[in-house]
Amino acid sequence: MTAKEKKQDSQNKEITAENVLKYLSENPNLINKNIKLFNEMLLYKKNEGNVITFDDIRIRSLIKENNLLENKLKEIIKVAKNNKSIQEKLTRFSNEIISFREIKLLINYIENFAEKEFSSMHIDIKFVKLNGLVCINEKYFPKNKNFINFINYIYLEKKPILITENLISKFSLRDEIENLDSTVICPLGIEFPLGIILVKYKSEMMGIDLQFDLLNSLSETISYSLEQHIQK
Repeated sequence: MTAKEKKQDSQNKEITAENVLKYLSENPNLINKNIKLFNEMLLYKKNEGNVITFDDIRIRSLIKENNLLENKLKEIIKVAKNNKSIQEKLTRFSNEIISFREIKLLINYIENFAEKEFSSMHIDIKFVKLNGLVCINEKYFPKNKNFINFINYIYLEKKPILITENLISKFSLRDEIENLDSTVICPLGIEFPLGIILVKYKSEMMGIDLQFDLLNSLSETISYSLEQHIQK
């Protein structure tokens, strides 16, 4: 197509409101660079109505962005305060838990602490029958033979995981885990498997990432303390 044909073709194209709006949407900087021009194009008479100028639109946009930033800042501050509170609880937990010399008292303290300080979740503990742990209540030792394989599987994962119907079927855990809702399995054991904790969340107060971070910290602290009671 020659230059003359291109010129003629462009002249034949009708300029529609749709084309103008499309061009403006594809070139947003055009308005910012030509605020004065666009304002002059608008009919703006104080005594004849309230026509909004592009300056007004830009100011309102900035106010909206500022409000969004303020809300994000408030959310960040809220999360930081929650994190600080959780960290203080975990620090107190770590300091207390290493002082127990009787494992029965230690297990009771772990359960009571979790129930009191983290009321949004319920913790059940299951152990492997290692030397040094045999004197605790039998309820902590699963009778299901497949449960040991399940503990080994969780330990190899080395991180909290959400329980699934597939895992329950694979390891025959129907008697141990009845309800799948918000149930997380977390390994106990730093050097080798000690057991697991089953965590059921009573509410959705915390995001899933924060929940898993908390469980990692709890399980590591519990594991170090338990290892003191195992004769290697």
